[in-house]
Amino acid sequence: MSRTNLKAAIIGGLIVFIWGMFSWMVFPWHQSTLKKFTDESEVADVIKDNAPVAGVYVLPNTFAYSEKTSHSEMTKGMKMMENGPFMFATVKPNGMGPMTMGPFVFSLILQIVGAFIVTWMLMQTKGLSFKKKVGFVTLFGVSIAILGQLPEWNWWGFSGCYVTTNMADLIVGWFLAGLGIAKVLQK
Repeated sequence: MSRTNLKAAIIGGLIVFIWGMFSWMVFPWHQSTLKKFTDESEVADVIKDNAPVAGVYVLPNTFAYSEKTSHSEMTKGMKMMENGPFMFATVKPNGMGPMTMGPFVFSLILQIVGAFIVTWMLMQTKGLSFKKKVGFVTLFGVSIAILGQLPEWNWWGFSGCYVTTNMADLIVGWFLAGLGIAKVLQK
């Protein structure tokens, strides 16, 4: 990969990263998709008592059933699956710890890697105009949005509003990155 392509990938990754920070910290659209428990302290106590290690929890966890699981427990779990409550959650019983730069740096690296991939893909094409290069990178974002978000809605019941907002966020971010990547590659 040439220096120009590497520069395009870095700029594209920076654009997606900055857009993501702006999208989450300035716009209210993500916050409006996240619900609040009626009594967070009570729910936190129940979670601490019942989720001893960090991980992804499913309620009911029918995936944990085996041939040793009683028929009545399986029936109870399936009824809960049908009638609720159902939950798919990431639990960190000991909290997230203080906010550090680590997650921001890691996120920036991930976005640069994504931009590197799409820049490489773009370089496999020939003779695209600026507009078509932007469209190509935007389509990359659409693909990420569809394949990354719709399965969560389909299988885990993520709300339509949550999924739609995340999809729009990805598409806008990669459209903006497409502008930056195409601009660098035009030179």
